[in-house]
Amino acid sequence: MFRRQDGKSSNPQRQYGSGADYNTEMRYDASTIPEFDKRPALIHILLLNKTIRLFVVLGLASVVIPAFAYLFFFSKEIGHGSKRDIIGTCGHPTLYHIPCGFPSNLTQTECHLLGCCYTSLATCYHSLPSEHQCIIGNDWTPGAPAILSPYRAVTPYGKSALQEVRFDVSVTEDEGGRFQFKLSKVNASKELSASVGLETADLQVQVYSPTFFIEVKRKIDQEVIFSTARGPLVVTDDFIEWTLHLGADFLFGLGRAYLEPGTKYLLLNDQNSTAIPIVMGYNAKLKLFNGLMFNTPGMTEVEIVGSRLIIVRAQLGEVFDLQFLPGPTPAALYRQSKAILQNQYTPPYWAYGVHVCDQSVKRNLTTVRHHLELLLNDTIMFDSHCLHNDQFWLSDAMAIDKDIESMLQLLRNAGKKFVPSLVLTVAYGGNPTFIDAREKGILLRHPGNLLAYQGRIRNRTAVYVDWRTMERSSNVTEWLDAQWQKVANLNADGYVLEEANPRDERNSSLPLPRQLMYQPDQLNDTLVDLLPWNTLLADNAELVLAQHNLIGVSALEAVQKMLEPSNSLIVTGAYDIHSRAAVLPMNISASWISLRSEVDRVIGHSVVGISFTGTPICGNAPLGRVNVSEELCIRWYQFGSLLPLFRVTADRTPNQFSRFGQRLMHAALRRRFALLEYMNTLILEDAPYLRPMFYHYDEASNYTMDLWEQFMVGEALLVAPVLLPQMAQIAIYFPDTFYELWGGQEMQGNDVLQYAVVESDLPMFIRPGYIVPMRDIVEELLDLANGTTVPITADLSRLKPLHLIGAFECNVRRSKCSTAGRVVFQHGFRLDIIIELDDRVAISVIANVSAPEIAQQLACSEAATLNVTIASAQLYGHPNSSEPQIYDIEYDFCQQNGKRIEYANLYRKGTEDAVGNLS
Repeated sequence: MFRRQDGKSSNPQRQYGSGADYNTEMRYDASTIPEFDKRPALIHILLLNKTIRLFVVLGLASVVIPAFAYLFFFSKEIGHGSKRDIIGTCGHPTLYHIPCGFPSNLTQTECHLLGCCYTSLATCYHSLPSEHQCIIGNDWTPGAPAILSPYRAVTPYGKSALQEVRFDVSVTEDEGGRFQFKLSKVNASKELSASVGLETADLQVQVYSPTFFIEVKRKIDQEVIFSTARGPLVVTDDFIEWTLHLGADFLFGLGRAYLEPGTKYLLLNDQNSTAIPIVMGYNAKLKLFNGLMFNTPGMTEVEIVGSRLIIVRAQLGEVFDLQFLPGPTPAALYRQSKAILQNQYTPPYWAYGVHVCDQSVKRNLTTVRHHLELLLNDTIMFDSHCLHNDQFWLSDAMAIDKDIESMLQLLRNAGKKFVPSLVLTVAYGGNPTFIDAREKGILLRHPGNLLAYQGRIRNRTAVYVDWRTMERSSNVTEWLDAQWQKVANLNADGYVLEEANPRDERNSSLPLPRQLMYQPDQLNDTLVDLLPWNTLLADNAELVLAQHNLIGVSALEAVQKMLEPSNSLIVTGAYDIHSRAAVLPMNISASWISLRSEVDRVIGHSVVGISFTGTPICGNAPLGRVNVSEELCIRWYQFGSLLPLFRVTADRTPNQFSRFGQRLMHAALRRRFALLEYMNTLILEDAPYLRPMFYHYDEASNYTMDLWEQFMVGEALLVAPVLLPQMAQIAIYFPDTFYELWGGQEMQGNDVLQYAVVESDLPMFIRPGYIVPMRDIVEELLDLANGTTVPITADLSRLKPLHLIGAFECNVRRSKCSTAGRVVFQHGFRLDIIIELDDRVAISVIANVSAPEIAQQLACSEAATLNVTIASAQLYGHPNSSEPQIYDIEYDFCQQNGKRIEYANLYRKGTEDAVGNLS
């Protein structure tokens, strides 16, 4: 205890802070305090002695640490009951626990009989390594197929394991090298062109035996960047479960910008989701990206456990194909996936325009005509119309009566395109389409009577074509050829494929427990919109669920064979990673949650290589007339204006809202038309369209890896759309210095800024070192040469001159700066722009043309459809001035292939140069 000793006990009234004469010295009080004046107990002497404490701690450690090491690494029987010959331990961390069988309702005895571990929380999980693995013979040699056999004859799901599984591995050297691993049924396999050595310049594959595990290692440090050793491999005749590990701290893919640990994802094509079987990840320690891709013909579930293990449970057809993408950067991953996918889609330029479709619940041509006339009379910007999305069924006669013909004439007179919705489901009844399909045996079947299954679609009884049938593929082709004669009579400019994925509005048939080999948690909610779970394929007794993901994709491929790809637009919600079409999900509700989900979806698609995609503006769920929030629609217009495909229902076009809302929606569309050349450049170059922030800034991964509310459009633009109602400011992370796109306000880098927004704002920022080409779109209306005034369209926007917006990137001393960009008009026709800032400002424009005659026809003939002139450049980021720098360029491709122009650097310190000569 302390007491103050000041040597003046006669003056006890002295106060703290009473002046300079206050003595602050403190001393121990040596007087006895009776209640604590006791001899210390022995335990206190022991605990207070440092030497004794050290020996106690060491003694405990010598017992506890070996015990825990034994539990974690050497125990072969803990948790398995009386069995002693187990190959793994149950003492591994819970983050690595993989559910075994049906763990929610297994008893401890049942769990142990499966060869799995049981906890006091009544959960059953696989040992590590799992008993449920395959055995590979010691005589296997790299580059040759191997035959695997199961370690246990019965799987955790009560079904027998496949007794023989063929394993193939091969190496592809292109794009940094890829590894392909293939598990297949022995009687269905074909030889792979295997590579000797199983290695690339940077990586090597190791296949372990006798227990079958795969590892991919980096040669430089022997770090494992892919492994199958951390969970089970279960293969039955119709099911596979495989645990995969990318060594990643952050995961993305499966059509999403970020994969949340502890979440299950069901990959089953329906109206607003699809199977995107690509998972990519980032390793924070190694600072590298890698990924994997697998096939998903049928129902597939992907579970991400807390340790970022990836568990794939899928319907197994003949083959399970897994490809490892080594990265190590997001750009390399993109190139590697695109080398496999080969899915670049480049429709005609007008496809970037605004597409309108009436989707009212009741088809009424009088109402359709009324909405169409309003669009034309109110000078609303749009490029195509579908009339009504329930007007043209493949099984109908598709006769064009005078009412439809008059509406089509309205479109043609206004220079608009006709892009009808084509319903691919077949109406049941006496129509020739149904009769022919039934006779050719190409319809999905009822499990009871094996006749064509009859469902309900859009208030009509319908049957469903098995588009993917292998044994009767020629029958499908013959049948579609006959139907397409009716479709061709529409003289359409493109098609939106509706109801390609089989759907039944009255389905109430859900599987009981254990009727399926494995039943994902989300399956029943999804099956409500699909066919009954036990519906059969057309050509065998297999469930539709086993091939469901291929049916709509095969329908798309069949229709595409009927079309000229370069002359038409085709839009679908039924697609896979290989599909070449514009992608638009169906049945998206009009809500803020849906808007945020759409942002996540589009980023997730873009980063893996599905670029020509869009979002249904303000939703497209068939729920009848609902009151949609004007603020929500404004924000949806702003986000949707950045995507390649822009489609809106007829009751949510700008003229359906207040004057205020109409003005803001038109402003979003004007910005869209101004940016179309930049969008087209990204699509033609097959570059990632929307990019997560980590794509360019992985060094700031702590901020960027799970940040998807903001993104990059290409490499030049940062966008932060407003995704919540009544926002006055939003938080935006700037990993580097950026400049506000339209005014040039500098945003300091490496910081999160609270950015003020109003309802008209779509925050967009340009990255230093880049130039964005823009068409000079100021008004919605365009004056034509014949004296008429029409609303702007995608094609008409190309008649406007180009204007450049860019930002300088400077060296450390900020003495030299530069910026560059390009605009690709079509394959083989490109402009490169380079602007350098030193003593002078030097602007260079260079045309790169592989077919001069075609370029001249497009840009310089009397029938020119392309304006290849650059009027001016607006540049931000001058090292000595905060003001935007504006320079006239006046470049005209028809006059010269290239041009170089110099201006004085008026803001260079210590110089007084005059304006330079033009050349």
